[in-house]
Amino acid sequence: MIDYVSLTNDNLREGLEVLNRNLTYDNTTIEQFTHNTVGDPDYDPNLALLALCNGKPCGLMVAVSRPENGNRSGGIKFFAVDKEFRDQGIGSEMLARIERRLREMQVKSVIVGFTRPNYLMPGVDPRYTVACAFLLRRGFKRYGEAFNMDVDLMQSDWSTDELEQKLASQGVVVRRLRPDEREKLRNWMAEDGWSAGWQYQVMRAAQMDPIAVFVGERVSEGKFVAFACYDGVRPGWFGPMGTTESMRGTGIGSVTFLKCLQDMKKKGYKVCEINSVGPLYFYSKVANAVVSRIFWQFEKGLEP
Repeated sequence: MIDYVSLTNDNLREGLEVLNRNLTYDNTTIEQFTHNTVGDPDYDPNLALLALCNGKPCGLMVAVSRPENGNRSGGIKFFAVDKEFRDQGIGSEMLARIERRLREMQVKSVIVGFTRPNYLMPGVDPRYTVACAFLLRRGFKRYGEAFNMDVDLMQSDWSTDELEQKLASQGVVVRRLRPDEREKLRNWMAEDGWSAGWQYQVMRAAQMDPIAVFVGERVSEGKFVAFACYDGVRPGWFGPMGTTESMRGTGIGSVTFLKCLQDMKKKGYKVCEINSVGPLYFYSKVANAVVSRIFWQFEKGLEP
């Protein structure tokens, strides 16, 4: 007998066990799983399903819908069915229920993975080949891909002394964000044009102990000019980072990035995983980063 129930605080650990049994490249903690499910500001129990086979958890599908430019977006964060229970229609039934709920919310299409700003993966790792095949057979199409890069933190001490001296001569320092500056940083990011999604991720990193955000500041004005963080998306992942337009090319981005690497190494991480990379050349040059993971991004239109 197969039953479907909402994933809630009461059965989170059972849902986590299903995820960790199946997403072997993305095993996670109860803290991170909570963040990605009931901790999401847009969490909807009708979009978070746990399948029970004879009373025991055997499948999971978690989706989300967010307001976006006057409409609503929809995305599946992750899904899994235990191997011994596959080919029994469990994944298909969970997908049908979630698609029905999204249609009721006037969502026009659904993506898989990259449910910014709160997500576990920026797509589907193609090594989850059964999952990719499942999506393709149910009308999803690949529309893009993302990739992560790894930095071996053991290869260097990530010194920034020379770069920091150069910045100091321009009246700029790079340091860890202070607890009483969280709102100041959020306001500056908004004023400087950084997305609400990046603000959300940086603020999560700013809640870590110690704070996992480094900022560049023009001392004479007390004004931020750059930021970088880690652990804002998931543990051991770097990003986002950004520099105000007038300061680009000064080396400040390298310093905020390297400060994060120093801190991650001190915290005990052996590898820094750079999330959903944009400037491949920058990370390769500054930290000898190498491409480590690929994610396929899928989308499907939802007919009324």
